Amino acid sequence: MNMRKALLAALRGEEDLRSQITNALRKRMDENQESPMTTMVAAAEALEPIIANAVKRNPSRLSVFGLKSAHLLASLAAEDEVSNGRLAAIAQNQTVGIVFVDVAGFTQYTADHGDDAAIELLGKLSTLISRSTRAGKGEIVKTLGDGFLLAFPSASQAVRGAVSVRDGSLALRRKDPGFPVHLRIAVHAGEPLIEQDDLLGHDVNITARLLDHCEPDEIVVSEAARELAERRLKKISFDHPREVKIRGLATRVGIVNANPVDRVTLARSAPAR
Repeated sequence: MNMRKALLAALRGEEDLRSQITNALRKRMDENQESPMTTMVAAAEALEPIIANAVKRNPSRLSVFGLKSAHLLASLAAEDEVSNGRLAAIAQNQTVGIVFVDVAGFTQYTADHGDDAAIELLGKLSTLISRSTRAGKGEIVKTLGDGFLLAFPSASQAVRGAVSVRDGSLALRRKDPGFPVHLRIAVHAGEPLIEQDDLLGHDVNITARLLDHCEPDEIVVSEAARELAERRLKKISFDHPREVKIRGLATRVGIVNANPVDRVTLARSAPAR
C-alpha cells in the first residue's frame, strides 16, 4: 500500500516526523475506539496535516516518502472525507472531470536548488494553476508539494482546463528563466459511488497513475474522459492512442494525448528534417 510505504520511509528517516506521527496516532486512537474502521479513518485524518505541513515547509521531504507526489496525494485524497465531499459536490451526482498535475524532475530540482527555490517555484505554479482552474469553472481540491488534484464539472471542462494549465506553463517558461517547469498532466472522468462508501477514490487513484505514462509537457487523457469530452471540444485534438497497464487494475486502460488543433496542424505540416 502506498501510504504504508510512505509512513515507513518517514519513520525510518526523519526523527521529528516520527515523533509527530507517533503522538498524533496515539491521540486519535485514544479518542476513537468505536470500531477498527473508525480508528483507521481517524488515523488517516491525523496523519494528513503532518505530511502536508512537512512537505510545504520543505518540499525536498517528498523524497523521504519514496513516492511521487501524485501517488501520495491520491492516497491522502481517497481517505479524506473533505476531499471526497468537494469532488462529489462538483460532480452533482453526475460525471466529474479529474485532473492531476505534477512537475517532471521536481525531486532532482529540489536536490539541486534547495527548498527555498522549490517553494518559490511552487508559488508561481500554484498561481498559474489556480487562475486557469477558476477560468475553467474548476476547483483545486488538494495539493501536496508539486502535485495538484483538480476537479471540473465535466470531462470537457477538465480537458480544457488541463490544456490551459499546460499552455500557461509553456508561456511562463519562455519569459521567466526562474520557471524551468515541465508539467505532466493526466485527465480522467469518474462518477460518485456513494452506495459503496467510496465516492471517487478509485477514479482519483487511476488519474494519478496515468501520470506514470505521461511525458514532460504532455497531457494524457483516459479513453473514458475522451469519449465524454470529444463532441464538445472542436479546438482540441486527441491523438496517439494506446493502452497502458495501471497498477491495481486487471485490464489495460486506453489513453490519448490532447493538444490544441492548431498545434497539431502545425506539427504535421512542418517540413521533415
